[in-house]
Amino acid sequence: MNHVDPMEHLDRLAVECSAFGQILESGDLDAAVPGCPGWSLAELAAHLGGIHRWARAAVTEGRPGNSRTHAPLGRQQLVAWFADGAAQLQQTLRDAGPDAPCWTMSPPSAARYWMRRQAHETAMHRWDAQASQGIAGPLDPVLAGDGVAEVVEMFFPRQVRLGRQQPLPHSLRIEIADGTAHVLAGDGLGPDAARQPCEATVSGPAEALLLLLWKRITIDDPRLTLTGARAAALQVLSANLTP
Repeated sequence: MNHVDPMEHLDRLAVECSAFGQILESGDLDAAVPGCPGWSLAELAAHLGGIHRWARAAVTEGRPGNSRTHAPLGRQQLVAWFADGAAQLQQTLRDAGPDAPCWTMSPPSAARYWMRRQAHETAMHRWDAQASQGIAGPLDPVLAGDGVAEVVEMFFPRQVRLGRQQPLPHSLRIEIADGTAHVLAGDGLGPDAARQPCEATVSGPAEALLLLLWKRITIDDPRLTLTGARAAALQVLSANLTP
């Protein structure tokens, strides 16, 4: 289930696209991106700009587009290309509305899925882009909390369904500072297990937990607290929880 209103996702997408574009305007395009090994900032921009176009095609054409579009070389051209794709995606989603039927990677098969997914995709890569410049940019706590839910409720079960990850032999409880809790266990498709005992619990602010699940930080980050079986937690966190 979505934990944020679709239009709030769309508003956040606009904020994150703008912030990413600002980094492209003045950042070192050759800088390595720590969260995406092997990529430079320019390559990250090409990826995200391609994803924006890919997602837009899912809404306008009822099928995913080609995410491997060729981004132009040169700062001014790259900035303009990224901004154009971001603007077209946002306009398409606003015009469609959250309930417009379309192709998605997982239910719901409606534009609200892409409002949420692209807000998270863009926010995480904006964080990556800032990290490439040595900047510790924050993630919106409400969006980050929803991002944790997205990993647990959508991405991890999808990874199992697609055969990219076996069901987990251990269980990990994720406790967000606002009192929200999620559980990673089994194939992720069973009933809500948030009240069931787990082998380990990791707790902290939503931002740190989301970065942990996307393997941007480790369990030893000072913002996080781990209780229970460390080995079980590490095995869960080393799994292919996301694409």
